[in-house]
Amino acid sequence: MVAGRLNDLNEIDNFAFEVFAQGFDNNFEVKGQASTQKWETIFPDEEYIFGDFTERLWAYLTIQELLNKKDKGTPEEKGNATNEALSLSLKYNFVTPLTSMVVTKPKDETKSDTFIADKLTEEERGKPQRYGYDPIQASYPKTYVPPTYYVDGDPHFVLELPDQNDALCFNIDDKPGTIFNLVRDPRTGIVVNGQTIGDKKVIPGNKINTYFGRFGIIHEKFGIRLMVSTKEISVSEKGKQAKLFWTDTATVKGPNMDLQVIKGRSLTVTLRNSVKFLIILHKVWQKHPYHQDYLGFYTLDSHLFSSNVHGLLGQFYHGLQFEVSEPFPGKDPNKPDAVMFVKGKELVVTRGWQRDFRQDMKNGENVPCWFIHNNGNGLLDGVHTDYIVPGLFKTI
Repeated sequence: MVAGRLNDLNEIDNFAFEVFAQGFDNNFEVKGQASTQKWETIFPDEEYIFGDFTERLWAYLTIQELLNKKDKGTPEEKGNATNEALSLSLKYNFVTPLTSMVVTKPKDETKSDTFIADKLTEEERGKPQRYGYDPIQASYPKTYVPPTYYVDGDPHFVLELPDQNDALCFNIDDKPGTIFNLVRDPRTGIVVNGQTIGDKKVIPGNKINTYFGRFGIIHEKFGIRLMVSTKEISVSEKGKQAKLFWTDTATVKGPNMDLQVIKGRSLTVTLRNSVKFLIILHKVWQKHPYHQDYLGFYTLDSHLFSSNVHGLLGQFYHGLQFEVSEPFPGKDPNKPDAVMFVKGKELVVTRGWQRDFRQDMKNGENVPCWFIHNNGNGLLDGVHTDYIVPGLFKTI
């Protein structure tokens, strides 16, 4: 949408306009004649039965907040909160624990025509109310929380499984430059590979940390090849090529794929009638003596893959059944161990946590998970080296 405003509506009643834009496939051009209209004509004020809806909503939320405060703080603070909540309740005609509702009966009744509805006590609030029939327990469908599968950090693979109210995680340790197949779905034609990078410098005797520094995404049926690195984003679709950079916010819409870049933060890849991926850029201080920029990869619509999907991440897209024994002390007193029963095997796993950077791209959110040791052995189909491929756009 493009909008503009004239400084003085009396100066001109209509005018010609021309709009030009450049798209992914072709250019856009439109010409026409526009006439001015008053704001009140286009957007008339809404009228509500109780007056200003926004103001009443503010009052209601403020009262709820004050009611929560009236039992906390100093006696003076409690009194102020109670008085203010009462004042707002009376002003906006809300029934609250501080007010009563007055009910007037028809005039032909012989008894007193005014009654006051008593407020429930705290004890009564916890009791079920009966009105001549047994209460029925309402049943509501639970909100569906889709599972999340991602790889981020060193590189940490995380499987969030809301159906089991738990998560699993494992690391893959290999030399920098290794390319792994993360997702491969022969039915949809989607392939995702990732290449690891290492630190700029390794302290002698320390572990070599690796991260993902490049991803290659292929959609064979759409003729799409997308390369994402920490420097740039290159896309090729049926011979047409484009290049984007992390230094700019941009949106590109193609016939089969949409790309949305948020400057210096993330790339969202949406394939037509198919899945959505999120790639997060982790920026490191340019002069850091050891670390460098790296990427995280998140699958947002894993249920849209076919049952044939595989890969280091893809093999888990349609769920995983496992059981965990009672925890027992491990090597680290803060991280208990347990026995996991999965795929007909018994694995000793450790309770730990990883971070999900989708909401907080700087600090991440902690995700408790059961850590599978030795590069995911026993959890993966085969071993991690089975997923090494010779190129960023190659398949196993």
